Amino acid sequence: MALTEHQATTSTYWVDLLQAEVRTLRGRYRTRILEAGQGPALILLHGTGGHLENYARNIMPLAQHFRVVALDFLWHGRSQTEGYSPEVIPHLVDQVIDVLDTLGIASAAIEGQSMGGWVAMQLALQHPHRVRQLVLTTTMGYAPDPGAIAGYVEPDWAQNLPSSLEVLRQPTFENVHTRMARILANPDSLTDEAVLVRQALYSDPALAVVQQSFITEYLSGQSIRQHLVTDALARQIAQPTLVYWGDKNRTPPALGQHIARQVQNGHFYCAQNCGHWAQFESAPEHNRVVTQFLQSTTAKES
Repeated sequence: MALTEHQATTSTYWVDLLQAEVRTLRGRYRTRILEAGQGPALILLHGTGGHLENYARNIMPLAQHFRVVALDFLWHGRSQTEGYSPEVIPHLVDQVIDVLDTLGIASAAIEGQSMGGWVAMQLALQHPHRVRQLVLTTTMGYAPDPGAIAGYVEPDWAQNLPSSLEVLRQPTFENVHTRMARILANPDSLTDEAVLVRQALYSDPALAVVQQSFITEYLSGQSIRQHLVTDALARQIAQPTLVYWGDKNRTPPALGQHIARQVQNGHFYCAQNCGHWAQFESAPEHNRVVTQFLQSTTAKES
């Protein structure tokens, strides 16, 4: 039977990623990674509840210029589920260092989206010699000084907890779709494949159990908040930093602009008609802007 035009032209995650290598690293942690391309190293860090496929629309375009390594965080995706700690962030920072060491990468550009941005900032603060550049895409984990951003009030993230737990207890297609659609400005852009990949992961009992502990702490706990990045800490970040935002992200562009002003060498970019999953919704724009930023700041450094 001949393919229809839609079937023939619509790309999917794993058609696009066929040229990438997926494997499990066994250093101090068990970490699933996907690697593609050659050149300066670029590490991609996903957000809470996610996995390396969050960057499926970005990996191969970026791999035309960089050695791209995307990973599943601890207690996410197909990385290890054991050893959970409610402090979260220090362990994820240590995991990234473990990945760099295992791969023999002395330093890398780091892009982190949402929670991945939080980890990336702490990585730059704690291990500055391992981080060449930062890309903070709709980052979480930032606590501006009171009154520093006119009218800014941190959203009540705990409101998301009941629905976030429900999708882990009942990972039906509909529940997973609802969970993922809320981070997009345009829910119609969410593909069935994106939902099915996450549904398959959440259907793993061991992952579902640890994710329930993780998401409870992430949205409503206090241990993790010991590691928030403040304005004073941000001013210590010296690496060239691109803060990439979506105009319809739940935390407004004003927060991203503020972060870009606090770091020592900050740049801000806001994609239009775009929500929290900005690397997904504005993928071609994101890939172009990130590539230009990394190449231009590398050139200036050299």
